[in-house]
Amino acid sequence: MGKLVLIDGHSILNRAFYGVPELSNSEGLHTNAIYGFLNILFKILEDEVPDYLTVAFDVHAPTFRHEIYKEYKGTRKPMPEELREQVPVLKEVLGAMGIKIMEQAGLEADDILGTLAKRAEREGMAVSLVSGDRDLLQVATDTIKIRIPKTKSGKTEIEDYYAADVEAKYHVNPIQFIDLKALMGDTADNIPGVPKVGEKTATELMCQFGTLDNIYTNVESISKKSIRESLINNEKLARLSKTLATINIDSPIDFSFEEQR
Repeated sequence: MGKLVLIDGHSILNRAFYGVPELSNSEGLHTNAIYGFLNILFKILEDEVPDYLTVAFDVHAPTFRHEIYKEYKGTRKPMPEELREQVPVLKEVLGAMGIKIMEQAGLEADDILGTLAKRAEREGMAVSLVSGDRDLLQVATDTIKIRIPKTKSGKTEIEDYYAADVEAKYHVNPIQFIDLKALMGDTADNIPGVPKVGEKTATELMCQFGTLDNIYTNVESISKKSIRESLINNEKLARLSKTLATINIDSPIDFSFEEQR
């Protein structure tokens, strides 16, 4: 069935903006993020030679996550104006290149990307999903590869994660990665997590119990009193954090793979 490459637009643009020195054109428009994004895009296309390609963007509108937790992403700083001015220009460039762009109010790019990746996998495609956001590791399988670019001094290196790679690095499988995040929280997205439970403790709990549900079934057996009590007192917060951290892989989006050629 071929190969699909999915790109997390704002995430990669943001990485490029901070990874490439300031550039501007003769009219004073900043161009470093666009330049860096295109460099990453061309590297991915050269590596992957995909049959289908889509770039997903976030829309500046509340999502279902904001509806259940209004503080979601509330600690994020506003996008710098030097970056903001490059977003519509990049979309124009991608349009001129004939690259399919997807965005939808009420959904994050993660939800669009996760949904497309899983639908493509069901149709027998290999999928490469390019993002700077480790949340998407929960979507990794044996046929869905998450590619995380890092740009330093203008050079881009890419970390690749299939399901086995997620397990090797984080000691949990991709589905368990959601529960790991529910426990430890995420300052970038302002997901609260459970107080006193950091990454080390969350990983130990997941290795011992396997799921958030199983942790709560056996919570009285947790020997460290401060952790046990925090889990008991903050169960609602843990459950909310899991909902916030879970990518919707069955989002209501209209698409056709043929449009993404």
